[in-house]
Amino acid sequence: MRLSDESVSRRVAVMVPVWLVLGLLIVAHAFYVRDYLAIAGTLGLRGATEATTPLRAAFPSFGADAETWIRHALALLEGHDIRLRYTTIDNAPFGREVHWNSAWAWAIALAGKLDHLVTGAPITEAIERMVIWLPGLTLFGFMVGISGWATRRGGVMIGVLVAMAMVGHGRIYEGFYPSYVDHHGLITSAVFALILGACFMGGGWWRPKDGEGGAMLPRSAEEARSAAVFSGLGGAVGLWIGAASVIPPIAFVGLGGVIALLVCGRAAQARGDRFDGQIWRIWGRSGAVGSLFFYLLEYAPNHFGLRLEVNHPFYALAWLGAGELIASFSEWWLGGCRPEGIKWRRVAWAALAVVLAPATIAVGGTKVFVLIDPFLAHLHNDHIQEFLPLWRSMNRNGWPAFFDLALYDNIALVVAVVLLVNGARRLPIVLWFVTIITGLSVCLAWSQSRWLLNASGPQVCLVIALLTYFFAKVRPTWRWAAVLAVGGGLYGFATVARVINSRSDVLNRRVSPADANSVLFRDIARVIRASQPEGDVVLVSSPNSSTGIGYYGRFKTLGTLYWENNEGLKAAGRILAAQSLAEAEKLIKERKVTHIAILSEENFIAPYFQLLNPQAPAADVKKTFGYQLLAEKVVPVWLRTIPYRVPDDLKSLKVDILLMQVAFDQTPADALYNIALTKIEMGNLADAEHDLDELVKSAPASPYPRLRLADIMLARRDWSGATEQTLQGIQRMPANQQLNLYATAAANFYRQKRPVEAVRLYRAALDTAFDPNLAAYLSWVLATTTVDDLRNGPEALVWARKALEKDPNSSTYLNTAAAALAETGKFADAVETAERALANAKVVHDEQSLRITPQRLAAYQAGKAWRE
Repeated sequence: MRLSDESVSRRVAVMVPVWLVLGLLIVAHAFYVRDYLAIAGTLGLRGATEATTPLRAAFPSFGADAETWIRHALALLEGHDIRLRYTTIDNAPFGREVHWNSAWAWAIALAGKLDHLVTGAPITEAIERMVIWLPGLTLFGFMVGISGWATRRGGVMIGVLVAMAMVGHGRIYEGFYPSYVDHHGLITSAVFALILGACFMGGGWWRPKDGEGGAMLPRSAEEARSAAVFSGLGGAVGLWIGAASVIPPIAFVGLGGVIALLVCGRAAQARGDRFDGQIWRIWGRSGAVGSLFFYLLEYAPNHFGLRLEVNHPFYALAWLGAGELIASFSEWWLGGCRPEGIKWRRVAWAALAVVLAPATIAVGGTKVFVLIDPFLAHLHNDHIQEFLPLWRSMNRNGWPAFFDLALYDNIALVVAVVLLVNGARRLPIVLWFVTIITGLSVCLAWSQSRWLLNASGPQVCLVIALLTYFFAKVRPTWRWAAVLAVGGGLYGFATVARVINSRSDVLNRRVSPADANSVLFRDIARVIRASQPEGDVVLVSSPNSSTGIGYYGRFKTLGTLYWENNEGLKAAGRILAAQSLAEAEKLIKERKVTHIAILSEENFIAPYFQLLNPQAPAADVKKTFGYQLLAEKVVPVWLRTIPYRVPDDLKSLKVDILLMQVAFDQTPADALYNIALTKIEMGNLADAEHDLDELVKSAPASPYPRLRLADIMLARRDWSGATEQTLQGIQRMPANQQLNLYATAAANFYRQKRPVEAVRLYRAALDTAFDPNLAAYLSWVLATTTVDDLRNGPEALVWARKALEKDPNSSTYLNTAAAALAETGKFADAVETAERALANAKVVHDEQSLRITPQRLAAYQAGKAWRE
């Protein structure tokens, strides 16, 4: 496919400004997303200036995989391995294998390391800062590389269109969203290169430069063969990154070539198009060699194994065999189907190579391909959105998303289908080839929405094919107009709108509720770590919250949604879906679980139960351990409830959260007390008070229930009851803690303008032991209170003088004595004492005394006592 033919200098002159403009738009969007996520990060802090968890940055709602990539990158930096083969972040306490791409994990790690070296920031902070920019930088690199290659092969017009599409197509850009350092964008780009190269190799066809209709096909067999190499290497990179996502597009290329051949291959041959079987053989060989190279790079020499969920030599053999089969079949078909034209030995080994991988899966089952495990298969197909059909996803995303995904992205496919229906065999064979690949890709995306990203590359290639078909023969001005109009309408508007919308979110400080979930997970992680400041935390929760909470706390978890963690998912499910407390206790001990977090939203208890017990009645989920905890509040004695209240600025999420710490040494009284604390935190004071009353009766010597009862009474302004419970509670505390408790409680009453109760507590404290600070506090209240019946100047003066005996130069004690002297009418002495307080404050730089003493001194000089 070719729309123009320029010199190298002109290509550079056009493409460099295009790349720069698109790069600036990528950077602008990253800036606004950075600011947006910074705004989101200020939520859930409960008045603190910054989060205290090991990892802190907010992420968009779809960023769970990015969080896991960051943890893998940190593991590489903090460990001794150079490849990513094992992790302990889930399937605790055993850990599990990892089959993600080591190169991408190192890219994340080294980006953070560079920031760390430049700024000196902690490595965790540095990585979280750099992941905002790394996706865009990677996209820019792919955009320049792929559009540059397309420019050389198809002319600068096609290069401009490819560059615009890579930044503007929603599904391509989605994989490179700022902070989303997942591998999906890499896979999408690899698939795009695979399909683009296959289109430029003409599906195995070529036509001499001066032949009619030559713009749609390569000009020579050599040109087609070099495009086949580009396609094969693109697919090989994709297999390295994510084989399961790239095998279908590779198959679609082969199917597209065969189907196009059957439909109009002989007609194309009759028109003068030339078929070269070596193109397909080179395509298969390039892909096979590249795949094998990347396999050895990732696994040699110590990690070989028969895992067919990822890139494997069996897939390289299959690709090699497929290229040979397509070439042999095509030559046989175009040669008139003569039996003597078939090289049976070559066909036999090629067929054997193709069936080796599926045959191994059929024989080895889940031992070699765990994705066919019924538990994992049903989990994917029934409960993970990206595995659901597109029409089911639309129920959540709404009609605008439906229009965007189902119609707008597929305008070219609709046009191509109409053309093919009406033109049939008269149309260029490459148009059939690209349309078939695109149609298969879109059908797959409709069956599972996770394939939408892979469909984007074929969609762009089909746009290029249609533009070439319609405009290759018109004047250059009209060709440019068509390219810019189509590129601007399909991709340019979306690129600019993306920046404008992100800027609007920042200016209006508008945070999506879905994006606020990440800071909720961060707050939960903070509370969990506060409950256990040291040692490993092993968390059981739903898969989504396990990933999010585990990320911020750097906790170990059990169940996360990765196929390598199939056993961890089952273990988490067995705990939450346990049919008895005894079973749950046994499983928790086996897995060394320390904490359980159940969120009302997406708690995953019912799905776990259904996956593990597919034949059981749905109503039986109410008997499970998880349901009993969340809905019925049946808490075993070996679980310590952790008081948790959703931050005020996150209450719009409307989620209830139950946090518990495993405590096999906990007594029934301790359990009831912790439940009461949780009820207090949740605002359920009446039930909490009932539980605490029971504890007072059953454990009368314990101080804590009484102190918490005092808090409840204080909240409802039962001053007398609160004072009594406070006194009773403090008297049951160890002697070395009592004075501080008295001081805190009395100050609390005083702040609420209850001096009578404060005086009672100060006197009780001083009856226990003398403390000059408490004496000064009591003196101050007695001297300055506005309650006439409570004010007592002589007693205030006694306590003030006792405090001064301990420290005659204290500005605080001198101020207190001055107030007591003024209350007893000794204003001259009050003035002298206040002046001493001011002088001493200047010596020791007591800013508070320097600020308040002059006002009091002025009152004493005027013959007035001080009142507060």
